[in-house]
This record gives sequence, structure tokens and C-alpha cells, in this order.
Amino acid sequence: MENLKNWKSKKLLSEDELKRVKNLTTNAFSKIGSENYRQKLVYNLLNIAKANNQREFFWTLLRALNSQKDNIKAKELVKDLRDVYPMASGDFEKLAYSVIMGIMSAKSE
Repeated sequence: MENLKNWKSKKLLSEDELKRVKNLTTNAFSKIGSENYRQKLVYNLLNIAKANNQREFFWTLLRALNSQKDNIKAKELVKDLRDVYPMASGDFEKLAYSVIMGIMSAKSE
């Protein structure tokens, strides 16, 4: 699979890249917070994505991921997100909803 670092140079994100982000998010958030915490985070991220505010979306997401220093999947997700910020509006919307669906899919371990 193509490296996520090439996202900036591409016009559209592929379905495989979006699935990768969703899977990394699900794995990372299975170890982060309670179900209630994740529901609140999803609600906040949905409102931020609706406003198309990339800066606040990534800040909120990275703040949640930063709480897990030993979580390898969280570190991998942060690394990938670092390489794509900022991005085109259409790509941001797709990425944001992939992240949100990944959080919603997470089950506590």
C-alpha cells in the first residue's frame, strides 16, 4: 500500500487509505477512555468536522491520542496525521469521518 506521506500530493484519498486510518483509529481508541468519553469526543469531532475546522479537529484528536504514551497504534496514527495536515477540504471531510467512525467502532479492552 502506498505510504500515507504521499497524501498531500494527491487530489483524493483512496478507499484503502481511509480504511487504514479507520482501523488505526479503532485500535488506538480501544485503549483510550471509557465508552462515555469516546461518545463525547465523537460528538465534539462531528461538530468540528461540520464546521470544516481542520486546526481544531486535529488539536482535539491529538490531545486525546497524547494521553496514551505507550499505545503503539496511537503513535502510528499521530505520525500519519502529522504527514497530511493541512489538507484539501474534501479530503479533510473524508478523513474526519473515517476517524470518527474508527472511534465509534472502538471497544474497550
